[in-house]
Amino acid sequence: MTATLSTPARNAERPSAEELISRAEALVPTLRERARNAEQLRRIPDETMADLTEAGLLHVVSPRSEGGYGYGMTELGTITRILAKGCASTAWVYSFLVVHNVSITQDLRHLLKGRPFAPAALSAGFQATPSGTAVPVEGGWRVTGTWPFASGIMNADHVLFITLEERPDGEDPAVLGLCADVADVAITDIWHMAGMQATGSNTFSLEDHFIPADRQWTAFGQERLHPADPDDVRPLEGFSIIRMFDVLLAAVAVGSAEAALEDFHRRIQTRIVGFGLGPQREHPEAWGRYGQAVTETRMARTLWDETLRVVSDLSERGEVADVETAATLRMASPRICQVARDAVQIIVEGSGSSIYHLDNPLQRQQRDINFLKNHSYLHPDGAFVPAGAALLGLADPVDGLLLI
Repeated sequence: MTATLSTPARNAERPSAEELISRAEALVPTLRERARNAEQLRRIPDETMADLTEAGLLHVVSPRSEGGYGYGMTELGTITRILAKGCASTAWVYSFLVVHNVSITQDLRHLLKGRPFAPAALSAGFQATPSGTAVPVEGGWRVTGTWPFASGIMNADHVLFITLEERPDGEDPAVLGLCADVADVAITDIWHMAGMQATGSNTFSLEDHFIPADRQWTAFGQERLHPADPDDVRPLEGFSIIRMFDVLLAAVAVGSAEAALEDFHRRIQTRIVGFGLGPQREHPEAWGRYGQAVTETRMARTLWDETLRVVSDLSERGEVADVETAATLRMASPRICQVARDAVQIIVEGSGSSIYHLDNPLQRQQRDINFLKNHSYLHPDGAFVPAGAALLGLADPVDGLLLI
């Protein structure tokens, strides 16, 4: 499932944040070259996973005590945005695997086997709609269920999921976070999509499968199974995954728009418009369209930068956002995606039909960002309604995934 990956020595001298960001930037041309093949594979190529590890990017937030680099949201968010300039699917899977590894290092450290990183996917059904059942038995649970949208499962060794534990005497089932090996799950190959094709976000299932007790992890919003060690700096452990989503999902949209803008700049300089209309760089319409695209892209980036700053500050202080801050953050990521999508749409409408050749990154960027715009977390209806209700005091903020 995964490539053989190298491991940095525990507590080795870590590269600076600037060096890691520079390594991410250096990978962008390679990711662009591999993007079409990644779409055809419908997963991230093993060569890319090896490159991400060799560059140290998968270890960016892993604790120093586990051999990682111990950085936080600022670095993770920035690297995700930069990788999206090469391939949105790669950036998406990268950010998810890194975030899921936070749960591994917190509760399932034995799965690391001396490494700072163990690739694990997570079903997107997560806390809001737990699936399946877990029947307590001696030493663990017997689990049956189906879980959808497991981004990165085709590049993972483990899969995290949330299910319902049956309780005796008619008690309500309890939410339970568990982990299975990818080798033990049945993967349903459903990921035949128009956009974000290489995320491999397939469905997986288990049928009366035994999960041992040491495979439980702290589901979102629950009290930690393993209390934090005050002497061991472990970035992002215990921090809200919802707040991480506010940054990371939008980062993919912003990076895609920034890459499209760069492509548009080069295209205007070199394109000859059909039907004898001459160089595009001589057309005032192109100047105006480029100006609009610059404005929209910079607006998306500015809003994303502020979101990253607020979330990074919260994570560094180990705080839960208050209602106003949480609602604002919850609404920001869909709006960032909308503005980034608008920028890409302006660009493609001024780029001619030849961009729809499958080797042209602009058509992929358009497909990917339109796909992102309809993701349930990035769709305005799923954000503005609960956030607005919470700000008006008309709904429980937790119901809208605001304060978890």
